[in-house]
Amino acid sequence: MIFDISAIESKIGYSFKDKMLLRKCFTHSSYSNEHGGENNEILEFFGDSIMEFIVTEHLFNNAYGDEGALTKKRIEMVSRDPLAVAVKKLGILEYMLLGRGLEKRLDEDVKLISSLYESIVAGIYLDGGIRPVKTFIKKTLIKDFELKHKNDKKEKVVSDAKNLFQEYVQKRKMGSISYQTLSVQGPAHLPEFRVAALLNGQRLAEAKGKSKKEAEKLSAEKALKLLIKQEGKHK
Repeated sequence: MIFDISAIESKIGYSFKDKMLLRKCFTHSSYSNEHGGENNEILEFFGDSIMEFIVTEHLFNNAYGDEGALTKKRIEMVSRDPLAVAVKKLGILEYMLLGRGLEKRLDEDVKLISSLYESIVAGIYLDGGIRPVKTFIKKTLIKDFELKHKNDKKEKVVSDAKNLFQEYVQKRKMGSISYQTLSVQGPAHLPEFRVAALLNGQRLAEAKGKSKKEAEKLSAEKALKLLIKQEGKHK
């Protein structure tokens, strides 16, 4: 594989003034041991600290909770797995300069892949300062975290609605809950689900949603409100 500088710069979204520094970011110690020259070990060390600072600043500015919650989120963001995912998404792994033998297990070596991300962070900082490296991290790491965090919150809302319905029924020993998909309409890219919430096989409520989970959540909310209303009448 030719070390294509312009292709790499296009993929990472930053053009290096010092092209040899870019090459150093991609040079593993196994390659420098065989061919000489510098490698990215020190850059990896430095990049880890820069990345941790930028992620910490982001979490602090966006009020993700107390110190314990912030620490947990930071660990989640800067651990090896999300860094490796970011590298693979960028499509730059193939340009890494490795010694003989390492290429065969590169796709499975999470530590090796994540170290490339850290090295690039350090390289961009040394070449262009804090602004471009913040842009790089926000685009390739923080953006995915925000999306996952948003989806997790949605999942929790769905889970809470169904759990509350389940807890209400179980506490009063009313029977078993199930959900039935009544119909799926609309185009494949924009379907509309109609789902019924059942208690002991009897339909209590139904609702429509953009996904099956959303429709189940809404039908659970309606069913719970109905049961609470009925309970109030019998008191």
